[in-house]
Amino acid sequence: MEVIKTGKHLGAEIRGVDLSKPLSDAQFEAVSQAFFEHQVVVFPDQRLEPQQQIDFTKRFGTLEHHVRKESRLEGYPEIFVLSNILDEAGKPIGALDAGRFWHSDLSYKQHPSMLSALYSVEIPEKDGVVYGDTHYASVVAAYDHLPDAMKKRLEGLSAVHSYAYYRRKNRLAQMEEAARGGRVIEEPELSEEQLRSVPDMSFPIVRTHPVTGRKALFVNEAHTSHIVGMDQEEGDRLLAELYAHIIKPEFRHTHRWRRGDLLMWDNTAAQHKATFDYALPLRRLMYRTTVRGSVPY
Repeated sequence: MEVIKTGKHLGAEIRGVDLSKPLSDAQFEAVSQAFFEHQVVVFPDQRLEPQQQIDFTKRFGTLEHHVRKESRLEGYPEIFVLSNILDEAGKPIGALDAGRFWHSDLSYKQHPSMLSALYSVEIPEKDGVVYGDTHYASVVAAYDHLPDAMKKRLEGLSAVHSYAYYRRKNRLAQMEEAARGGRVIEEPELSEEQLRSVPDMSFPIVRTHPVTGRKALFVNEAHTSHIVGMDQEEGDRLLAELYAHIIKPEFRHTHRWRRGDLLMWDNTAAQHKATFDYALPLRRLMYRTTVRGSVPY
């Protein structure tokens, strides 16, 4: 196995590993160490069936079933489909615009996800140019580089993470895009039962990584609705300051996709954002598995 560092604070390529076959305990331990060290890792040139992706990622822990049932892969509820491909009825076969805002996956859950693994089945490409990059930012490095006064200010503060807030924000963005003349395919409405399954959760703004013990910022523009006990206007200003700090160029890394990439990222240590610079007939099809994490502290 060879680990090639690709970014300053996060990002590495792991070569010499065939994830379609079970890894030995020693191989898995080496992969795990590299993953938590580099926060975002890619395994290139993989040829994975859905069950093989599930079998590999579930070695890290319990896999989540996403609340959006219509975007789960048939027969494999652990796999969340990300795609702009439409079925014969003109409906998306997966989540069409997931990742519009900077976020960490499932930060609104009682046990926010530890890691996500995204496998590229089909990528948007034309004339040798690949579209749909994914951008990452290290919230560990961002915390480390905060002024001491800001670190002190954040001590003891908590923020609310809300899937309902995200849905409203995403819907507003879709309406604005439609007003500009863009083609928008709306997400299906969630049932009351689905929404009740993801109630708002309050977590520390600064959390401790359960594996590495490092401190990290745990707020994101997609899911964080407000700071607990703080005036909304003051809280919004503080959140905006943190969001701008997190995505400074020195904390970021961009992945350009290749077919067969299995990209895995640490949701405790990093945030990510998709790039929507493609449209049909350029097609994108990705399979995501997500490992449940622990309650932030």
